[in-house]
Amino acid sequence: MKTLGERIADLRRERGITQENLAGIIGVSAQAISKWENNATMPDITLLPIIADTLGVTIDELFGIRRKVQEKLINCEETPKAVYDQILNTMWRSGDNNDFAERAKAQFAKNPYEHSGFVSEVAGAVYANKDIALTYLPSDKESLKLLENEDAAELLKMLSDKNVRLVLAYQFENPEKAFTASSVAAKVGISEEEAKDALEKLFACNMTTARDVDAGLEEMLRIYQAWGAYKMPLLLFPLLSLADSLAHFRENWYGFRG
Repeated sequence: MKTLGERIADLRRERGITQENLAGIIGVSAQAISKWENNATMPDITLLPIIADTLGVTIDELFGIRRKVQEKLINCEETPKAVYDQILNTMWRSGDNNDFAERAKAQFAKNPYEHSGFVSEVAGAVYANKDIALTYLPSDKESLKLLENEDAAELLKMLSDKNVRLVLAYQFENPEKAFTASSVAAKVGISEEEAKDALEKLFACNMTTARDVDAGLEEMLRIYQAWGAYKMPLLLFPLLSLADSLAHFRENWYGFRG
């Protein structure tokens, strides 16, 4: 740990001030400054506020004490934006690069297909573009197992069905409404059979609920309702956003380590 005299010397040099200049401002001799910086003597306690003010620091900083700056509280609804900025800044943090998020967002705004990526040599990666910033932790060995995951493959196959996506959009916009295959078909502009097929796929993936009711007909009537609408912004929309990035992938990097 540096002494008070050594910190005075460092701060003085950083500001391009000579011992004579500092002495003149404070009102002591250059010899006194030299003795402080060489740890021969200590400045009188009454001079500390003057020394700190002259060097543009607080008394705590003069003694090398760094107090943690209280982080600005954010509205909870702004959490996604705050975390997005934090991920971008953490990806490329350095002494002179703490505002990377603002510069990256400006760059992404100019070029929507530009992105930033960091691949760890140990495990995982971090990826960000104009819409998303995420970190992925598993190792390459663990990740390769995903290519054998039939459930994930079935989900992606289901999402390739346009009718499924039409019904999903209707469900997301009407999370409290109950509907039948025929009623949702009329809403989204597809046939009843297409709607029923899409709804049963979503039911199998726990994206909708279904119950059979006796409507006084020869057969039971199946009533559907969206279930877990929160899954859309949490998982489905990010998945589709990444799929779009991969479909239009270009080697336009604003910060990359692979």
